[in-house]
Amino acid sequence: MHNHFSRYGRIGALWFMAFLIAGKLPAQNTIRLDPANHHYLLYQNKPVVLITSAEHYGALINLDFDYVKYLDALNKEGMNNTRVFSGAYVERKGDIKFMHYGNTLAPKPGRLITPWKRSNIVGYANGGNKFDLDQWNEPYFSRVKDLLKQAAKRHIMVEFTLFGNQYGDGIYSYSPLYPGNNIQGAGIKGKGGFIYFQSLRDAALVARQDAVLVKIVKELNGFDNLYYEISNEPYNEVKDSSLVDQWHSHLVNLIRKTEKTLPKKHLIATNQAIVDNPDVDIANYHYVHIPNSPDFDSLLRLNKVISMDETMGSLKDADANDVRVEAWDFILHGGGAYNNLSWEYTPGKPKGTPGSDTVRQYLMHLQKFITSFDYTKMNYLPKLLIKVPGKAITRLLAEPGKQYALYIHHSKPYEAAPSTDGIWKYEADVSDFRDTVRLKLPAGTYTFKWYHPSSGVWAKSYSLHLAKETNYSFYSEPFKTDIALGIIKK
Repeated sequence: MHNHFSRYGRIGALWFMAFLIAGKLPAQNTIRLDPANHHYLLYQNKPVVLITSAEHYGALINLDFDYVKYLDALNKEGMNNTRVFSGAYVERKGDIKFMHYGNTLAPKPGRLITPWKRSNIVGYANGGNKFDLDQWNEPYFSRVKDLLKQAAKRHIMVEFTLFGNQYGDGIYSYSPLYPGNNIQGAGIKGKGGFIYFQSLRDAALVARQDAVLVKIVKELNGFDNLYYEISNEPYNEVKDSSLVDQWHSHLVNLIRKTEKTLPKKHLIATNQAIVDNPDVDIANYHYVHIPNSPDFDSLLRLNKVISMDETMGSLKDADANDVRVEAWDFILHGGGAYNNLSWEYTPGKPKGTPGSDTVRQYLMHLQKFITSFDYTKMNYLPKLLIKVPGKAITRLLAEPGKQYALYIHHSKPYEAAPSTDGIWKYEADVSDFRDTVRLKLPAGTYTFKWYHPSSGVWAKSYSLHLAKETNYSFYSEPFKTDIALGIIKK
């Protein structure tokens, strides 16, 4: 690769030297916002874009799941993120019908581990004794610390989801924080009680939620490769979002208060709720264009990391090409983290399903492309596109006059901002294409070359000299579905 496209290592070194000179080298290496561009993250003082294809969030709470083998599989293909649930939300065997106990969030009876110890009283909904919310389960904290340690060895960041929408009374009946599952009787009783799990309505339940949050935050403070999400899909089934927002604000404040006197401070993510709160660092969204959500361009104005931390689910709901265009579209639109939900990882196959690693390879190609730029200095700038291909989506990250990262994909829907609500994924068009794109470039000498997302191969590099500002047309090589272009000023 031409050295103009491989400056990632130099960027980290320059950051290090700059802090040394200024005498302001941060005391911690935790994952944090890039101080110059909050759309991106730093880890160990180096820029990082989180790109992964991860399991269904039960790696911690399911004792039958070998998370070391799973993390090895992620690391082998360059994935650098995973998402785990705390144990406050538990699924049943039939909740994902085609998975059954292959769903890591649905442990077999007796194989669930949570922050709370079991009592000596039988009666947990999925077999075994009820939980004692007054006693912490030390094997759980040993397990989560080892998971984080193993992830850190492999340079994998962990999004730790504290709570979750319970979706219905049936699923809620499996939570340790359901009144029938703990000896204290804490939880929301009655039909429709699950709705108020994410609210301040029940003081006794909130006290238990507060206690486990504080315990987790204190226990895990020493880890750098960690950030917290308050709750998964909090608005689903909820009629009064203000209750959810109040609860989120309370928990965000509690994390900040708890860490105030602790050595390390961790980022906080929320899924749709209170994303404009200044104490929220990462705005999580699911899918492509979900109903009643703001358009992506307006999210960029939040000046924080935008993350897509759940997708339709590869192997069943999306094929490898669909995932590729979705991930590339998101990152080249200015996203800082992308997690493809993959159904391939099960307790029986923690390394994934043989032959299904194409998705991870495609995502590794994306990581290779984006890190060939000094991307923390780039922003999403579609206004620089003078002409784009018809019936295609074109994205552009740029530092005007210095570097440009462009991506074109042919998919359904092909509108960059579909008018129809509920576009859950892109469907890749695998036809043959050859496109032209016209871009406004200042005077200067540039190097440019095309990149093939499906193969991860750069085409031949070309030199371009412009005596004055020009709307310059680039003619692509033949390709199927999608192609990318890198332009660097010499």
